[in-house]
Amino acid sequence: MSKWLAAVIPLAAVLFFMTPMTSARAAIYRRNSRELRRLSRFYDWEMDQNGLRPVGTSLKTARSLHLKKTCANDSLILSTIMAPYNRHKVPGGGVQVEVEVWVQEITTISDITSDFQLDIYISEMWLDPALAYSDLEPCKYNLSLNSELLKKLWTPNSCFINSKTANIHESPFPNVFLMIYPNGSVWTNYRLKLSGPCEMDLTGFPFDTVACHLTFESFNYNTDEVQMNWSPVGVELMREKMELADYALVKRFNYRNEVQYPAGFWHELTMKFVFKRRYGWYILQAYLPTFLTIFISWIAFALGTKAIPARTMLGVNSLLAMTFQFGNIIRNLPRVSYVKAIDVW
Repeated sequence: MSKWLAAVIPLAAVLFFMTPMTSARAAIYRRNSRELRRLSRFYDWEMDQNGLRPVGTSLKTARSLHLKKTCANDSLILSTIMAPYNRHKVPGGGVQVEVEVWVQEITTISDITSDFQLDIYISEMWLDPALAYSDLEPCKYNLSLNSELLKKLWTPNSCFINSKTANIHESPFPNVFLMIYPNGSVWTNYRLKLSGPCEMDLTGFPFDTVACHLTFESFNYNTDEVQMNWSPVGVELMREKMELADYALVKRFNYRNEVQYPAGFWHELTMKFVFKRRYGWYILQAYLPTFLTIFISWIAFALGTKAIPARTMLGVNSLLAMTFQFGNIIRNLPRVSYVKAIDVW
């Protein structure tokens, strides 16, 4: 009788695990299964119509992992790959870095300082064979790590070479994402607040356009060691319409240049944004008031030749009103030496 029970009970346990389970049965099994409790130390588990499995795995993979006795957790993988790692060595002697930018928000465009501010997510991905860990039988398909480990890895040391300011968001910790894949691929993502230059030609003001650009490159490595490329996505907006109070984004594009420096050639990845100024405010606050001021000044022609004080008052008041309107507009503009469209008006 005891031999019969010893043969039937393991078979029943296996059938119990392989058949679909309700949430109550799953909880009971997970609480009482020594094997599943052991595997839970390495996986986050989920339940579907086929039963319990590690998050993100197929039923076949989950069953095979269930039968495994051991797998390498994050700590074991990191200690193994970081022991012989040299962060000063360029992976493979040459690296292809793929860059992708997601624009979260464009906050301001300043006419006085000729710059713009925006918040972006910038991603870089490259292959580092020294970080491959697929042969260690990992418990996870990838490792999500914090920014502290990134300081111990080789990076292309990329930066925006023409930015006026650049800061990583810290709310409440540095917004830096790091993921390492089993084949050694490294994916980094930063959330940045940037300020970059704009090209402004105010000849047609207020019916003008403004072009702003930012250039991204590896600061330390030329094209012999690091080759920078845009991903197929390139530069993408996180909102369908990116508009400001006084500007509307009409076009964006990205391109790559190869620029020569004394130390060799560098790849420069540039993203450019073209904005069109909204002129509705200037119509209401400049063109329409000045038109009405001139129209009112014509009343002086209807007065008699003897009404000199009244005609003088209308003329002086019209001149003061025009001067005030003109000063109200140009005080928010840079002191350019050429004639603008509003000056002609």
